[in-house]
Amino acid sequence: MTTQLLTTQQRTPRIRLIAALGALGVVALLPACGKSTDNAGINGNATASNCPVGAFDKASSPTTIKLWHSYVGKAKTTLEALAAKYNATQPKVKVEVESQGTSYVELLRNFKNALPTKNLPAITIGEDIDTQYMADSGVVLPASDCQAADPAAAEQTKDILPAVKAAYTVKGVQYPASMNVSTIVLYYNKEHFRKAGLDPEKPPTTLAEVKAAAEKLKASGASKQPFVMKLDPWFVEQWTTGAGQTLVNQNNGRDGTATAATLTNPATTEAMNWVAGMKAADLLNGVPGTDGQINHYLAMATGSSSMLLETSAAITTINGVLEGSFDPKDLGSDLQLPPGFKVSIDLGVGLNPGITEPGKGQIGGGAWYITNTGTPEVQSAAWDFVKFFNTTASQVQWTIDGGYLPILDSAKSDPTLKSDWETSRRGKWLATAYGGISTLNPGFPGALIGPYDKFRDEFRKALEGVGLNAAPVDASLSSANAAITKQLEAYKANQF
Repeated sequence: MTTQLLTTQQRTPRIRLIAALGALGVVALLPACGKSTDNAGINGNATASNCPVGAFDKASSPTTIKLWHSYVGKAKTTLEALAAKYNATQPKVKVEVESQGTSYVELLRNFKNALPTKNLPAITIGEDIDTQYMADSGVVLPASDCQAADPAAAEQTKDILPAVKAAYTVKGVQYPASMNVSTIVLYYNKEHFRKAGLDPEKPPTTLAEVKAAAEKLKASGASKQPFVMKLDPWFVEQWTTGAGQTLVNQNNGRDGTATAATLTNPATTEAMNWVAGMKAADLLNGVPGTDGQINHYLAMATGSSSMLLETSAAITTINGVLEGSFDPKDLGSDLQLPPGFKVSIDLGVGLNPGITEPGKGQIGGGAWYITNTGTPEVQSAAWDFVKFFNTTASQVQWTIDGGYLPILDSAKSDPTLKSDWETSRRGKWLATAYGGISTLNPGFPGALIGPYDKFRDEFRKALEGVGLNAAPVDASLSSANAAITKQLEAYKANQF
């Protein structure tokens, strides 16, 4: 069998598309792809004078701003198209879109390396887990300041989904000026479901139902290890948050800087025991949660597995491959494919199965941060472009073409988006994903963790120990808890 790999952006670290070309001519593709703060008075903590709204209007020449991102595929081309559209609408600002690799990890590394010299872009699109770090960095112009200085813009985004706003708010201040929202969805092979006597239009909605479906899939011979899982902590974090449990103390970091992990809570323990039980029954094909991992996609592509959890941000690119409209050049790949290349796979998409119900968890994706290290002209120009990106029209284009979910409640009623969600396969999948994020609890938006990358490293070790080596759950969680607590204490002691 010849296997060729197509690479695109995922939430952490990239969405990967696998085209498996088998000896029988079967081609399969999958994506690879991240208590309450009351936000009602968010601008009460804002300082309007910090945001130089309109300063670029006074410049004698056009103001150029740089935007850093790590997208490829449809998200990259759509972002570039939106920047080009904005540039064409006015002569005062020119947006230059610059790639900083193919993962949020690479982008954050470049951002950190640029911090000492303050040679930063006007806008950087970071990962959702970077929120506390970016707030602590001292180089971000809070969106709350600009909203206070620009009431019209604040009115424009007053209907940002409550859970989205809550997720990106730190001590009453909204830091990112916009957000790229995604969530976890269940991709499943409908043909396998039919063979196992399962309803292909009713995917499992809880972890218990996933296990029950996996047992039937295995017994029918549809797949050897029906549930393939990249052992990424993101999934367990979502299950934990969806069950109302914290990952760290200080009310999940929302009431103050987190200083201790709380991974030994009942929900995380239950989720990890579920992983252990799936492995013990040989229903789980666990693969290491390392950067560049593709084996979970290959398992789906070759039919040895039937279900996979991954990001909703992959939907548009996947659909492009299924329809034959996919161009590998969009991925920065030199892969040569025949004209009209398409695949044949009956793929279904369902909400992320939870411990007790589907679609519950926390916001994933990325966030647009305006830096405060540029001139007033640059900062105001960045704010102006973000206002353009936050319009309903731009959000609709960002969803239909780029694959990210709209952050504005008004966007879901837009006729173009509504029609797409009701009539196209891609749109129906995106509507399914949106149905999950639109019901998330803004009173429990997930954790704020300064060294979230280190948190993930330690949590990943525990998850891989259980999912790969059948390590004891309690001991694995206790070890991760202790290691993460040390990292949290060090972060607070160093004040960054």
